[in-house]
Order: sequence, then structure tokens, then C-alpha cells
Amino acid sequence: MPRTSLPTTLADALVTAREAACLTQEDLSERSGVSVRAIRNLETGHTSRPRKQSLLLIAKALGLPPDEIGRLMRRPGAGKHQPPPGLVPAELPAAPRHRLVGRTAHVDSLRAHLSATEQGDTGRPAVVVGPPGVGKTSLVLEAAHGVRDRFPDGQVFVDLHPGASSTPLTPDEIVPRVLRSLGAGPAVDHPEEAAARLRDALNRRRVLVVLDNADSEAQIRPLLVDGSRSAVLVAARRELPALSDQFRRHIGALSDEDALQVLEDLLGTERTDAERSAASSVLRFCGGLPLALHIAGLWLSARPHRSLRDLADRLTNEQDRLRFLHIGDLSLEASVAACYSSLPAPVRAALQRLRTVNGDFGVDDMVTHVTPSRGPAADLLDDLIDRQMVHGVGPAADGRLLYRLHDAVRQYVAYGPVRSWPPDRVADQIWLPRQAVDSGRREAGSVRREA
Repeated sequence: MPRTSLPTTLADALVTAREAACLTQEDLSERSGVSVRAIRNLETGHTSRPRKQSLLLIAKALGLPPDEIGRLMRRPGAGKHQPPPGLVPAELPAAPRHRLVGRTAHVDSLRAHLSATEQGDTGRPAVVVGPPGVGKTSLVLEAAHGVRDRFPDGQVFVDLHPGASSTPLTPDEIVPRVLRSLGAGPAVDHPEEAAARLRDALNRRRVLVVLDNADSEAQIRPLLVDGSRSAVLVAARRELPALSDQFRRHIGALSDEDALQVLEDLLGTERTDAERSAASSVLRFCGGLPLALHIAGLWLSARPHRSLRDLADRLTNEQDRLRFLHIGDLSLEASVAACYSSLPAPVRAALQRLRTVNGDFGVDDMVTHVTPSRGPAADLLDDLIDRQMVHGVGPAADGRLLYRLHDAVRQYVAYGPVRSWPPDRVADQIWLPRQAVDSGRREAGSVRREA
């Protein structure tokens, strides 16, 4: 079919040429070797920077000369995505005002992954996981602010579990929350209809959705749309292994060198150099946690008349350490409490029993102190690791794998508001969920007495 004039945009030109050739997107994909998804994104204008090689393959399959495609791409606005009518949310909290020491590689990798949504690497959520106080929220916000311009249809931010006294948002609450942010039509009562509307909205737009304090895969799944230009960035309190295609980044405590740099950024090198021994003590008490280090630095910055030795002395007593690592609305204890409150009762109870273990421990110690069945003990240990309460420290001399409670978690369990649980209640919380499957234990009462 002859064409008397060229359309004004690359997207229009491709649609016109494909229809003139009587080809479906699937037919064109088969002829060109370019995926159906990539062709669809080109035709809808969702690819703002098309790959030259892809365009040459499509042009050859359509019988178009490559220079014709080149002329179209040089026109003003060619291939540029325009936000659809409606709301363009800009909900990201402020980026961290301080330098994220020791996190540059993580920030760069997250930004690269999120930016790759323009080249077809879609549907993979970026997930940041780590223990409380390690700076997950700061990291995802730093990454998100660096790619805002790549998501012209908006940025949505949802705190999925904002505090220890709240309950985590369910998928049926998350979906309408994001829909409202996008202004995607009137509210609907049926969850499946709402989920379908959200998928459609994310598929038509280029939106960045940032989810903080995620507790489960179910909270993430409604936002995953294969083939869309939107992206999902998650700060998770636990591992999310059922998200099989996630772009995962685990962050841990800072090295001693990076931890010192955090203090120096806040206090200046002159002040830390003048009290090097006291500074080393503060670093040790903060355990390499960015939140603790930031609180310590802000506390001293607000009190120029106080010395690092004053702060080190305040933090020496482990029983008071979490309480003293607090300034304004920043609190390490509150961060740990929020994570602890989301744990299932058997996991909280296991932590209570583990506080009696001195030093590192293995599965055998779990059997001795927590539950006498080795299988459930190993499963419970896995759960503690996934939930960022425990971390591995390597093998013992006899080859046994050893583990350790994160320092802030151990201090919270030992000295926080949960320490008053009576032993019989702790035992009940561990054993009652297991009794139905533990065929080796017939007498529930005897189990509680043994504990």
C-alpha cells in the first residue's frame, strides 16, 4: 500500500508501516527477531531511546529503508513518551541529606537496574534487604531520586508497615492505595477488578513504585506487570525468596573505616582525631549500623560542649544502649521494635530463649535451648536468618556452622520491653504450633514442663 506522507512520530510510522504490510505484532516479531514486547513498547511510545539495531531489524522486516527511520528519530519529539492525562504523583520522601558512606556500589546497581526498564528488562522488582538500622530506606530513596526523570508518569511511595503498633498493609489495601495515587479512575469494590485496573495503569504508564518495610511477597505481587515500563523498588524487612526473578541486594553493617567516615562527615575530622580512642569505642557500640552512627553523630553535633568520651561512657552499659541511641524522631530501639513486632509468635519466642545462649550458636544449641526436635530447630533457625534477626559467622573448629544474633536485636530481646515474658509462655509459643506435626511428642503438658 503506497504511503503519501510519513507520520510525525516514530511510533506512528511503525504502526502505519506494519499495518500497510498486513502484519500483526507477532508476525513482525517473527520476521525481525525483535520481541513482541519491544515492538509493542515502540508502537505505544513507551521506549524513549530505541536501540538502533532493533530499528534496523524492524525496518528490514517491513521493507523500509533504514535512513527513513533515522529521519524520523531526528524529528523533535520523535519517540518521546508523554504522560497520560490525570495525576502525576511525586510521593517520594526527601532523599537523605547525608552521604551514604559505603553504599555507592549498591546505589549504582539499583539505578542501573531501574533504568534498564527502558530497554525491556521489566517485571523484576529491585529488593533491598537487611537487618534493622542498616539503612534500607535511605538506600532505596537515594536510588529512587536518581532515576526520577526516567519515570515521567510519577513516583509512588507506600510504607507497608509504618510502625510497631500498626499492622502491615494487605494486598487488598495496597492496590487501591496505589490506584488512588495514579488517579486511575473511580474506586472499585471487587479486589480482582481493582488489581486488573492497577495492572492496566502500570502497563500504560512509566511509574516508579517504592515500597518500604515489606513483610511478604504477597504485598509485592500485585504491582508486578510483565512488559510494562513501570518499575518496583522494595525495602524489605525479610528475605522474599518466592519472588524468583528479583534483583536482590543485601546490605549489612559498615566496615570500621566506613563507620568512622560517617562520624567524620557529621563531626569533622578534627574532633574525631582529637579523641581517637573514644571514637573507636563509639564505633564499636554502634555496631556498624548507619542509623546508630547517624544518631551518635547528630547527638554530638547538637552538643558541642560534650565529648566523644561522654557519649562512649553513656553507651558502655549495654542495658541502656538502645535507649540512649535516640535523638528527635530517630531511634534504633524503635527500628528494632518495628521489625520484632512483625515476627510470628514462635519466632519471637525463639529469640527469647536464645538470649540465654552465651556467644555464637548452632543447630545443636537451638535443640538444647529452643526446641528438642532437630528438624524444627533447623527450620526455625532458617526463619530467623530470613527475617534478619540472625546472621552466619562461619564454621567452628569442629566444622559446625555458627550463627549470631544481630547486636541490636540481642539487646532489644535482653533488655527491651519483651524481656519480661515468663518461661512457660515462651515455651507455649514455640511448641503449640508444632504439636500437630511433632509425632514424637505425645504429651503437650510434658513438653511445656521440660521447657
